[in-house]
Amino acid sequence: MAKASQSQKAPEASPLDLSDYSFDALLVLKKEIDSEVESRKAREIQALRARVTESAQTLGVSVLELFGLHQQPAKRETKHPRGKQPSKYRGPNGEEWSGRGPAPRWMKPFLAKGKTKADFLIK
Repeated sequence: MAKASQSQKAPEASPLDLSDYSFDALLVLKKEIDSEVESRKAREIQALRARVTESAQTLGVSVLELFGLHQQPAKRETKHPRGKQPSKYRGPNGEEWSGRGPAPRWMKPFLAKGKTKADFLIK
């Protein structure tokens, strides 16, 4: 079972009447409170890190393993190896095209004149 967090009770004090403070005094008070909150937050984080590290060592694992951070993301499998694809079409001047992506510049005028891609297939 998880242990309930132990919160410390604030000392019993009479409620603070902020209406008696000037604006400048309230700003100074706010700055002091913010500073104290950040200081206590840093101490709490440090204590939590120590407890997590101790628990992980008790189990015989690293903190990275505990949170699953040591694993590399799975690589995608592709249907073909990356890199240059073999040529599927050849132009009259020896230009080559794999057939992937838009038609190359050398092929466009021929297609406009009525030829088809099949006319350029490498046999």
